[in-house]
Amino acid sequence: YLLSLLIIFIIIYLSISIEEYYIPKPKALLKIDLPENSNHIYTDEKVRFLYSKSSDVSVKQNMYTIYYSQYDARIYFSINELRDLELEIYQFENSILIHEKKGAYISSNIIKDTNSALYGVLCYLDGNKIATSSQFFVTDSIRYFVRGGVDFSISIRPEIEVQNFIMKQEIFKLIESLEWSDK
Repeated sequence: YLLSLLIIFIIIYLSISIEEYYIPKPKALLKIDLPENSNHIYTDEKVRFLYSKSSDVSVKQNMYTIYYSQYDARIYFSINELRDLELEIYQFENSILIHEKKGAYISSNIIKDTNSALYGVLCYLDGNKIATSSQFFVTDSIRYFVRGGVDFSISIRPEIEVQNFIMKQEIFKLIESLEWSDK
């Protein structure tokens, strides 16, 4: 009787005390390919600029799009004849204020290159639930007004912060390389 009770006790003890050992798996890290360092040069009758070989440029009328498929993001800008500089700047400021009202933090950088006759503002937008990473305008103050930005296909969230940082660098490189074709 004692032996059977001891065996039952051992079986119960072993079945209760055996727990499955669990090791939590670390969160997976995304592999992010950087844009190629080598660049292509785009030139038409209005502008000339550099863009990454890992992106594609398309132009429809006066709308330019540089698409980065690895980030599902694009740099876009339009080139228009300058009619009223104050009105164009006012409209740009209003588009920035819309994002600011939705909670975006705005960091502005003045663009001034007198040798290339390039003047404007580059605004980096940081915040949750916005799809626009950056917006800018540049002008030669005489003939052209260029306005554009960076868009993602989804809203910017912590999972794509690295891609957002890379695209901010790409738009800076674009603006830095932008030149008027007729100068």
